[in-house]
Amino acid sequence: MTTQPKNDLRPIRSPRGVPFLGHTPQIPSTNPVEYFGELSKQFPEGLYGMEIAGIEQVFVWDPDLVAEVCDETRFFKQIDKTPLAHVRDYAGAGLFTAHQHEEEWGMAHRVLLPAFSQRAMKGYYGQMLEIAQNLVGKWERKEGKPVNITDDYTRLTLDTIALSGFGYRFDSFAKEDLHPFLKALLEALVESLRRSQELPMMTKMRKADDKKYRANIQLMRDLVENVIKERREGKGTAEDDLLGLMLEATDPETGKGLDDDNVRDQVVTFLIAGHETTSGLLSFATYSLMRNPQVLAQAYAEVDRLLPGDTVPDYDTIMQMDVIPRILEETLRLWAPIPMIGKSPIEDTVIGGCYELKKGARVNLLEGPLHTHPKAWDRPEEFDIERWLPENRVNHHPHAYKPFGNGVRACIGRQFALTEARLALALVLQKFKFVDTNDYKMDVKEALTRKPGGFELKVRARREHERTVFGAVDLQTDDMREQAAVSGVGVNLTVAYGSSLGSCEDLARTIADRSERSGFGTTVVGLDELGDNLPTEGLLVVVASSYNGKAPDNAQRFDDLLAAGLPEDSLANVRFALLGAGNTQWVATYQGFPKRIEAGLLAAGATPVIERGIADAAGDFDGMATRWMDSLWTTLAEEYAADTSEASGPRYQVQLLTEADVRPAIVSEQAYSLTVVANEELVSDATGLWDFSIEPPRPAAKSITIELPDGVTYDTGNHLAVFAKNEPALVNRALARLGVDRDQVLRLELPAGGRTHLPVGTPVTAGLLLTEFLELQDVATRSQIQTLAEHTECPWTRPQLQAYTADTTESEERYQTEILGKRVSVLGLLERFPAVELPLAVFLDMMGPIRPRFYSISSAPLANPRHVRLTVGLLEGPALSGDGQYRGTCSSYIAGLEPGDVFYGYVRVPSPTFAPPADPATPLVLIGPGTGIAPLRGFLEERASQQENGIEVGLSQVFVGCRHPEHDYFYRQEMQTWEQSGIAQVHTAYSAVTGHPARFVQNAIANAAETVWQAIQDGAYIYVCGDGRRMAPAVREALAAIYRKHTGSDDEAAQQWLAQLEADERYQQDVFA
Repeated sequence: MTTQPKNDLRPIRSPRGVPFLGHTPQIPSTNPVEYFGELSKQFPEGLYGMEIAGIEQVFVWDPDLVAEVCDETRFFKQIDKTPLAHVRDYAGAGLFTAHQHEEEWGMAHRVLLPAFSQRAMKGYYGQMLEIAQNLVGKWERKEGKPVNITDDYTRLTLDTIALSGFGYRFDSFAKEDLHPFLKALLEALVESLRRSQELPMMTKMRKADDKKYRANIQLMRDLVENVIKERREGKGTAEDDLLGLMLEATDPETGKGLDDDNVRDQVVTFLIAGHETTSGLLSFATYSLMRNPQVLAQAYAEVDRLLPGDTVPDYDTIMQMDVIPRILEETLRLWAPIPMIGKSPIEDTVIGGCYELKKGARVNLLEGPLHTHPKAWDRPEEFDIERWLPENRVNHHPHAYKPFGNGVRACIGRQFALTEARLALALVLQKFKFVDTNDYKMDVKEALTRKPGGFELKVRARREHERTVFGAVDLQTDDMREQAAVSGVGVNLTVAYGSSLGSCEDLARTIADRSERSGFGTTVVGLDELGDNLPTEGLLVVVASSYNGKAPDNAQRFDDLLAAGLPEDSLANVRFALLGAGNTQWVATYQGFPKRIEAGLLAAGATPVIERGIADAAGDFDGMATRWMDSLWTTLAEEYAADTSEASGPRYQVQLLTEADVRPAIVSEQAYSLTVVANEELVSDATGLWDFSIEPPRPAAKSITIELPDGVTYDTGNHLAVFAKNEPALVNRALARLGVDRDQVLRLELPAGGRTHLPVGTPVTAGLLLTEFLELQDVATRSQIQTLAEHTECPWTRPQLQAYTADTTESEERYQTEILGKRVSVLGLLERFPAVELPLAVFLDMMGPIRPRFYSISSAPLANPRHVRLTVGLLEGPALSGDGQYRGTCSSYIAGLEPGDVFYGYVRVPSPTFAPPADPATPLVLIGPGTGIAPLRGFLEERASQQENGIEVGLSQVFVGCRHPEHDYFYRQEMQTWEQSGIAQVHTAYSAVTGHPARFVQNAIANAAETVWQAIQDGAYIYVCGDGRRMAPAVREALAAIYRKHTGSDDEAAQQWLAQLEADERYQQDVFA
């Protein structure tokens, strides 16, 4: 017994109840445990009390308190006064419902424990596979039609435990209706929960419900007893299964066998626990994958790697999986099928040093709040399978994860459930793509366990082009692979990329494609993946970008690995080539990350094949990359006797089809659906406001509010990636020049194999192909212009084009001035040179994939966690090329969306991060002219919400700029409101208002030099967003001038001061060129 001085004890707080009736009237009849979880948000101490149906109960979820309640020397599993007490009506003294002191529990536990060991799982695998294939068969028959995911997973798990454990076939997939046993069981579970929440007198009054309850129990008992009887008489299956074990084995401690009543109770228990929880797990896992496409892509990649094509999964392959088990673990964390565990103190005790619990008191562990407690989990509401990597798992709180219960009463069938779930999820992902046409919203249904209610999706067979790793397609046939193995050079070549926006990944896949055709054993990985499995021999080609000297999104862990130092001589047998991408507009940090890669590889003993290449995004990026790749292929050809020559002719073959061959349009799996809630114009008419000779009015700008899907979260300062579509007018221009009808149906083939971003093997219209898959407005590269020159016989046109591509300084300067400087596209050149006869197949090969555009989110989740706001300026004006008007691909697309429209995208954490400091009291200096105000509005909205919740917030010095306050002062009313509430002090710059003290934000900063300096001295963080070419350098100079003025220092010292602010993350930029 734990004693505690009375004056140290604290009362366990409770929500307000009803006199004489306690809290019973407040508890909803549906989803009561969800209600208990919602109440937990009111009690930060991690527990509260309630009186329910006359019984005092305590609800606990703080991990440290749970650790005490799970101490089996102090607490035991409570059966009485819980829903399990009513489940005993039909499960008797089964493992799940027996009291621990009952002899039946101890005997059955000892007899059955070996049957659920990891070693025993292999014996059940054949039956598991058979039933999982039955599920696949049903879904194949239902292709294109809605299927009830939860019901079919319930059929799967019931049939699996029945066949594996007892040799009984429910054959649930042979009929649409659920088996009568399953109906009876589900109704009984709901009734059990209801009885646990009401007074006994209320139960007695429901005579019709009680009659139905008793009939259901009898139906279940009759079926199970008949199975046992037939097995006893030798009529049933005589396999070595659970039923056979229970009928034949003896308890090693008592020497007794299990009687038929005990066997019946265990069979019912396994039919309940063996199907109900696993079907919930699979349903929640499927829902989570639909809401987290980046995790779904990883799962597909693992399945495609281990189960290529129609490979039938065997037990050993299923157990090799890594991603799918982590998906299941994370699903169990966020959606534990058993949401509450009952415990009771063995004696009077005290938990947390101050909360007294009497002997036998009912204590409930709330799984949901426990599994998302911020004390134990970083970003607790996020679905993040990385937290289950071995290196992260060791840091978990030992008592913050209890999906299978605790101690000796933990679920005996854990391995069975996880093996079955691994197999089922792997098999359905191998075969199917899910389509959520109804945008399902989670609707949890509680009985003894919980599942998604009404969860319907459409399923269809996966297509060949979708069997990829992150969109890469490998269409080599077995014969082609065999030929490559015979004719290959016998050297493995790994291509690793570090990429945030996709350019370096595209280059890496281009290199990998040519490497495969050249006979190298080729692998493509992100740099973080490379760090997990560094090569020990062969060739390594790295293509990596750098932003402000930082590593891109998929190379953060690899950068940490470099900082720690790769093991000495670990790469002694590796040769490498490195291409670094960057932008010379950021001189101080240009090539920062690629240089660190080079130093790290050299220090680990790797040998360079050729010198490090550089590709400058501010210049001829494609030309620089192409020259470096040409040097690489020349060197590899010489040193490895490989045929690295570029394949002749186009890679694609185009087959014309009829409309009858068209199948449903392709849905991108890279993103989730987003719904427009509002689309508001921010720019007012400028007529009469100023002399337009000073500066023309700005194009339209939109404030767009977007609803996120269930389960998707964001943080202040995040980006929203948007997958745009090319405008119809632009697509029509391209199709007209290529001589292809918009509605013409095509099917692309890739005879030589390799990777592609296009829908190979899938009928698709030409209009859809050019609308959703190709970048049509990118600047033409020199290699693309050379291709155009090769497709004309005109004696005038060819020299005109070759004048941009010749290997001379004059040619390069001409390209820089006339093509790159004027942003001339391939389409523009095709229209300019009508004598070029370019086949559609060649055009497709030339054009890059349409890329997501990233917009800073202009809102804060504290204001509305389901809605994000974007501030989008329409990029529109006379084309620099002189060819009519230019309209930005994504800005024009998203600006045209209307409320209710759906588009695709995803939330992205920028790298480097651009987020407000953790302490709300920290002062801020926010600088964002025009649409640069976008993320800074989110910062201010977060501060406003914090202030409304009684949190002290620091003052923000806000510098905004526009042409005229009556024309394009974005969010003016909100700025005034925040200024009046003391959150912000706003400084304005008006570029078209004659006589205003500041024309640009750098002028406004200079005018407020004393205020800015004092804010910085007070610890302010500085955030700059907007134009990186002119505004950001001018703001930096204004800040340097303030430092020089107040310290008497020179410019070198001022730059060092700014650099230190950056290193301390007190000076952050989110700028664009």
